[in-house]
Amino acid sequence: MSTSEQIQAVAGFAGSVMALTGVAVMVRTASRGFFHHSIPAEDLRRIADEYGWWAARRSESVCPHMDVACVEREAKRLYETMMYRR
Repeated sequence: MSTSEQIQAVAGFAGSVMALTGVAVMVRTASRGFFHHSIPAEDLRRIADEYGWWAARRSESVCPHMDVACVEREAKRLYETMMYRR
């Protein structure tokens, strides 16, 4: 295999990887609307504004589905724990 054939093979592979990456980004962007959070977006935003995005998302992951009070309680606990330990 000559050098030009090797370069052509590498360039073809790189082009394929770039095309697949673009498709993956488009699919991820399009599918975001299909996957919902466990609580309404307005409540999540309100909790995130008060206690921080990381606390809201982490507490959302450990609480039952659609239990806004649990998410808020857990976010407050996480936030206060983090502030106490600083």
